[in-house]
Amino acid sequence: MKTIKFSIEVNAIDSYIYSGHIFLVLIDGRLVFAPLSKIMWRLVSKYPEFENLLRLSFQRNDYLSNKQSDLFWGVGQLRNVFAKLWEKATEEIDFLIEFNEEDFKVISEIPSMPVLDMKLYAMRMYVGCKEGLYEILLNPEEDKYTLHPSKPEKRFDVKVTNLNAKSGEVIISANNDGLFHGSFLNERNKLRVEEKAVANKSIRTGWSSYDVINYDAPSSFEYFVNETTPIKEKPAYSKFDEFTERKRITEFGKSKFGVSQLLERSNIRKDDISYCFNSSGTGFFFLKDGRFVNINLNKDDKTDLYFKSRTNDLPTLESFPSKSNRPISTCIVPRGCVVEFFDKVVLYQNSKAKVIETSPTINIRTYPSSIRYKNLISVTKDDYITLHSIYPFVEETNDFRLDTLDFE
Repeated sequence: MKTIKFSIEVNAIDSYIYSGHIFLVLIDGRLVFAPLSKIMWRLVSKYPEFENLLRLSFQRNDYLSNKQSDLFWGVGQLRNVFAKLWEKATEEIDFLIEFNEEDFKVISEIPSMPVLDMKLYAMRMYVGCKEGLYEILLNPEEDKYTLHPSKPEKRFDVKVTNLNAKSGEVIISANNDGLFHGSFLNERNKLRVEEKAVANKSIRTGWSSYDVINYDAPSSFEYFVNETTPIKEKPAYSKFDEFTERKRITEFGKSKFGVSQLLERSNIRKDDISYCFNSSGTGFFFLKDGRFVNINLNKDDKTDLYFKSRTNDLPTLESFPSKSNRPISTCIVPRGCVVEFFDKVVLYQNSKAKVIETSPTINIRTYPSSIRYKNLISVTKDDYITLHSIYPFVEETNDFRLDTLDFE
């Protein structure tokens, strides 16, 4: 099933959906935000016959997968009716919204351009730049219904290339300067970064429950087992995006596992890997022979972690590997992942692969930990941003070939 999508015409280098708003880093260096409801109003005004479907798809993903909806979708042929409506919407909706100055509010000028990454979490925004890491409080007065962002304050003085956050902890990749971490669960309620690197190099990280996987190269990683304790001081969370976390990391990297050690019981070796990434319990591996596989990670015993021997083959783009089908970046979505290649973006889900973008992009984001936006993909390009909503149910199929869908 195709994604439902629409685009916003704006000159931006990054976009992020959080707490009922879309945040943008404009090409002129301004950091701005706009209510998602305002954008949706313009969309449903254009397509009133799809209003409820659009609001479910872009504003309330949680209504499609909670316990109440399980009962609803079990009634008769309702899911089949929904599928037909979804398919009709993918064929008919083709909308470009023009963004003007009056459509957004300016938070601040970015202190340092370009922005290399940003992360919104626990009603805070973290912006990673060449000159360091900046923190912005989205609701300093703890008003959970309206945003009053503070001005950026510098928290770390090293070039930041990738950010992650969970459990009151912010994970900072600084390339050759190393891997750093810090917490804002302190008396000042501000991020405090540990000055000593916990790894010599880090290009990106991924969460595995409360543990962290650090990638020092596209095909190499190290697994950090973290010690946790129940949280007493819980961060302020967005009512739109985050479930309340119950644990806090008290010791980062209490033990570590290298990539070769984790792969000992699997059917692949470190030298076989071209590119890899992870979800909470699965490793995804692009191999040098052209295959794309995922392997489940056994975490029953934190003293004996390993990838299992069974590999699951995923659809491939070509018979032979080439530079054009090496991943540039990856994101996790429910039951799958999104992979950015040089000239396309591919959604891998339910053992199928769907090409959802057919030209180079600046940035791809998904929101797997969000309550309301977990089915969304935001794609930033030179002149516009496209928001995709993924079909929320499992598609039954025995066809494992690449399904290249025409999205032009």
